[in-house]
Amino acid sequence: MQWRECFAIVIMATFAGCSEGVSGPAFVPVSGVVTLDNKPVDGATIVFTPKKEGAPSMGFSDTEGKFTLKTGSGRKGAAVGDHDVTVMLSVSSEAETQTTSDGLAPATPNELGTNAPKPKPARVGFVVPERYGMPGALSVTVPPGGLSDHKLELKK
Repeated sequence: MQWRECFAIVIMATFAGCSEGVSGPAFVPVSGVVTLDNKPVDGATIVFTPKKEGAPSMGFSDTEGKFTLKTGSGRKGAAVGDHDVTVMLSVSSEAETQTTSDGLAPATPNELGTNAPKPKPARVGFVVPERYGMPGALSVTVPPGGLSDHKLELKK
């Protein structure tokens, strides 16, 4: 499972108890395109979090930067109203591990000995600048008619 999928699951689980019932805000279709320096962003996680009430909605961008939002429960769209928007995409290198002499399992500290070189930890690099992953960096108002092909134009 990739980092962004894990993050998305955590976000949706956090807000799973939020009301999405008929008494909550109206939900309308929301789709758009995310670009970074005028180039489509492939694989970004886009989250719209209502500033008032309602469940957050999220989507993933495709190779053309296009995304469509839905909630963690599968409800399509986003709540009508003002939203904080976050856009996240990072890549990580795999952590270097040392294996046992048979190559079947990671080596324990006792197997490596005290003079063994320390393995390199995984490194994370942000494809989309980290600031766009912070609440308040972007805001969008979702009108009663929804949003179609909404542009999220990001800069490095």
